[in-house]
Amino acid sequence: MSTAVQGPAEPAGLRAFLTDPDPAPGEDPDGAPLAERTFYIDPEARGVRSRFVTAGGVQFNRAVPYRVPVEDLEPMARRRENLDHVRLELLKFHFTIRELPRGSSYETVRIRITLDPPHPLMQLRPRSDTAQTQQTRSFSQDVEPLLLKLLQLNLKYTSTTSVNVTESKPVVTALDLNAEGFGWTYQAQNGTPLSPGLRQTVAVLELGTDTDEISGVFDAEATVSRRLLGLVRHSSTVPVQPPVPFRIKL
Repeated sequence: MSTAVQGPAEPAGLRAFLTDPDPAPGEDPDGAPLAERTFYIDPEARGVRSRFVTAGGVQFNRAVPYRVPVEDLEPMARRRENLDHVRLELLKFHFTIRELPRGSSYETVRIRITLDPPHPLMQLRPRSDTAQTQQTRSFSQDVEPLLLKLLQLNLKYTSTTSVNVTESKPVVTALDLNAEGFGWTYQAQNGTPLSPGLRQTVAVLELGTDTDEISGVFDAEATVSRRLLGLVRHSSTVPVQPPVPFRIKL
């Protein structure tokens, strides 16, 4: 008899959802992004008026939902009170960090999602850039075993599909602000620049069973370093525009 220890069961639908490849740039079947945020930087020009200049930004491409069925829950979670009135929705968020002008690079990019109305949230470690730390906040001890299993599956499939490189990657920190929203901060480390491009991350929401869409606003900001006349300047983006509204059909 084999002495190998078997891991937790992996629901086929969840496994397919987590391992589904991302669309290549320009091949997103949903077409236009849900929302876009252009960054503006003060060039620190002297004079009566200082005009902000555009420099990069973030596209909120899409959010793909997956309803976690009761059958995927751990046995103890299935005994939760009022379970018939609650559902868990796993969402894959797709973002694109835009290119910066030559001579500029990102130090940090902060992405924020604020839902209206807010919903209880459990965030999972991002699927894209790796980090040494993770932040998860349980909204129910009964469903925590399931969410930990999702996290294990998420990390497993990320590691098997990632490219084996030795370079340092940006740190990704998940942030839960309760009713004020949630999001992720991407930060360069060890002298490695924070490169533009596609980012994917996941979160789990606790919704009512009759919820057919979620809505809210999308916002993003960044810290950018620029080399001017041999000197490096560090600038934070200026919030010229208000957060952008969006809707996600479930």
